[in-house]
Amino acid sequence: MLHRNVLPREKEDKMRLPLKRYLTLLKTYLKPQWLRASLLAILLLTSIGLQLLGPQILRYFIDTAISGGATTSLVMAGVFFIGVALLNLGVSVATTYFSEYVAWTATNQLRADLVAHCLSLDMSFHKEHTPGELIERIDGDVDALSNFFSQFTLHLLNNTLVGIAILVLFFLVDWRVGVTMTAFAAIALLIMVLIQRRVVPFFVKLRQVNAEFSSFLGEQLAATED
Repeated sequence: MLHRNVLPREKEDKMRLPLKRYLTLLKTYLKPQWLRASLLAILLLTSIGLQLLGPQILRYFIDTAISGGATTSLVMAGVFFIGVALLNLGVSVATTYFSEYVAWTATNQLRADLVAHCLSLDMSFHKEHTPGELIERIDGDVDALSNFFSQFTLHLLNNTLVGIAILVLFFLVDWRVGVTMTAFAAIALLIMVLIQRRVVPFFVKLRQVNAEFSSFLGEQLAATED
């Protein structure tokens, strides 16, 4: 009974990689693309600034309209808001393009490294793992990592910075609202971390099942007569 309780915990601990491993992975495969990665970071910061600027323009427009301000100011605010929205759309398109380019370049290099590593192993490894399983691990698992190299990291940084900026704006408007929203954000973050810890083992199992299915499918196709 003791072993049943201990072994799952040990396996779960092994599946949790330290943050340093993730940073090392990013550094290894993003360093050759430092110029594109830097441009991607600039686009990210620009997008965040535009996202924060839009609501401020709307607030100015509403306050000016309520206070009976000049029509010229309202028109200028409307034109400026449309310009910011169009610029933000263009930045979003450019961000998506560069993030996908960086992700595919990084994952292709990772695939090449994995193939070279598998080819350097002895025959006992290849007897234990079928070609279908290796293909799924090298291509399927790495394809899942493309989200880590592009959208996941991008969205994580984007949402983190936007969230911090929004909390700062709340404090500038009213410190009581800022404290309330900060507490809410902390509780939401804690809940997401707890959910993530429970989901990871199921995701690992899913990748293993996909690899086993690819192995089975490859064996069946290889055994089929022409």
